[in-house]
Amino acid sequence: MKALLILMLTVSCDLRAEAGWVNYYKDPQKAAEWEKYLADTPEDPLIITLHVLRAGLCKMVDEGQVELEEAIRIWDIEHARSANERLLDETNRGRKRML
Repeated sequence: MKALLILMLTVSCDLRAEAGWVNYYKDPQKAAEWEKYLADTPEDPLIITLHVLRAGLCKMVDEGQVELEEAIRIWDIEHARSANERLLDETNRGRKRML
């Protein structure tokens, strides 16, 4: 589970590059990575939520409903929130086991 959290934290920057905004939504390798995350953990509500969010944002960017920068902003916020929530849950579970 901790490996998944580390993976999620490193993936959080996959929508942005140092030189500016990069549209990773159209990157087939990134799409394949998310399909693998889902296949590896099909019952993980966090992965399911992030996968659906990514797919929805991709579609909205493609259809011109949302600007790329706004989609990236939304992704970054939700991804960080989800990762923090997971970390907090795992920390709390660890404390309960120690008691």
